[in-house]
Amino acid sequence: MQEMMEEDETPKVKAFMRGDPPRLPSDGSLEDVLNEMTEKNSSLVLVMDGDELLGMVGDNDIGRLVAKGVNLKEAKMMDFIAACMLTGNQPCVQIRDEDTILNALRVMDLSNATSLVVVDKNDKVVGTISVLDALRGWKEKV
Repeated sequence: MQEMMEEDETPKVKAFMRGDPPRLPSDGSLEDVLNEMTEKNSSLVLVMDGDELLGMVGDNDIGRLVAKGVNLKEAKMMDFIAACMLTGNQPCVQIRDEDTILNALRVMDLSNATSLVVVDKNDKVVGTISVLDALRGWKEKV
């Protein structure tokens, strides 16, 4: 029977995160978000006010809005973002870049999140990590 992987043996988040995630200012449209996602091949866009993270918009959010018939050219991003809050489940659940992949997967499970915002020791946003990114890191060690 295979032993459980020790926490300190697990790769760090920074090794598997997607650095420099797509970011847009809060005054954009959802069409801007979709353009940014497709140009950068990213499943989410961070909504920023300077260095402050206001929220995020994911591809699943855009898909739901398209299915409902929302006009992406006219719809303002701030009306639809998943706003970052200090309490509650999701969105904008954060993890440090020095944390382990195993802990990232635990945080995703507990918060019902499919992606985490990655911050450095100064709480500056440095990337994002998805479940798939984290599983790649975990798989490398098993």
